[in-house]
Amino acid sequence: MEIEAIRERIRCGAFAVTDHAMLEGFKEGITVADMVRTIETGRIIERYPERQRCLIFARRADGLPIHVVVEYLARSVVDLVTAYVPQRQRWIRDQVRKKRER
Repeated sequence: MEIEAIRERIRCGAFAVTDHAMLEGFKEGITVADMVRTIETGRIIERYPERQRCLIFARRADGLPIHVVVEYLARSVVDLVTAYVPQRQRWIRDQVRKKRER
């Protein structure tokens, strides 16, 4: 699913926020409004087609980087699966996953 289709679902209110997204997001000071804004203004930085999910990145107005994982199994609704602040040791500029050392 492309970002515009996901945004359309959000605009129509055709989305659900999982308990996991609320718990993890709130632990890091991310509200549901922040999650929605991330989807409205962000971009897809990773796709997980085998799980029908994608990872969206944006910065909050105060500069805080936010990642939101969106699942689109049901074509009429999207689920916000999790939200978190990317950890510097795992991400380059909060947008590119670092390669794991072996």
